[in-house]
Amino acid sequence: MSFENQYLQLRDERLRTSTRQFLARGKSVARCERCQLAAFACLCRWRPRLQSRFEFIVLMHRDEVFKPTNTGRLIADVLPDQTHVFCWSRTEPDPRLLALLAEPDRECFVVYPLDENSERPVTDKISPSEKKQTFILLDGTWKQGGRMFHLSQWMKHLPCLALPQALLRGYAVRKSHQDNYVSTFEAAALSLEMAGDQQNSDFFLDYFSVFNAHYVATRQCVPPVPGDAHHRLAAIARA
Repeated sequence: MSFENQYLQLRDERLRTSTRQFLARGKSVARCERCQLAAFACLCRWRPRLQSRFEFIVLMHRDEVFKPTNTGRLIADVLPDQTHVFCWSRTEPDPRLLALLAEPDRECFVVYPLDENSERPVTDKISPSEKKQTFILLDGTWKQGGRMFHLSQWMKHLPCLALPQALLRGYAVRKSHQDNYVSTFEAAALSLEMAGDQQNSDFFLDYFSVFNAHYVATRQCVPPVPGDAHHRLAAIARA
């Protein structure tokens, strides 16, 4: 069976091996199987397919795989050819993940907000490189993300990317208690902006805006109202 992206493949694998049913809030809502939002608020027609010289590795906590609120999956939505998705494991990381991290022509950065006393190597600038510059995103709750970061000994040698402090935090579904914490998809958009891929960063934020509108519509049981971001994404599809 072929899949549009690696998130859908991971989700299928988890569904086949899961021993219990995942029951999220709003489980009675008739949902689109592809985007997991309410059928009347389906996101699929607005999904752009982009290309970038940068790549992403999304490390998902196992609890995130089936959550409709999850935003890491949106990265695989819009950059299917440049996004690698794995379930995180402290002691048994996927061999395919370790192989990616070890590729000599790949330069990886862990996107994580470090405190001033951290001894990890950190950069706030992405310089042009002939290597495959790859952003690693830890996809879970804030507590889970911290645990994933600190307990992954196999990732300790990788530098961290420090995102700018002045962030627009537009995620309408989940908020953190820290001003420098953002959703996984917002972190991806900001990483692209820091790396100089402004066009794709803008497309990411448009898709994120549409996702938020459709998710809120799902919760409120009302049809989403198209806005400027919808129109810009529609223009991409027509181009």
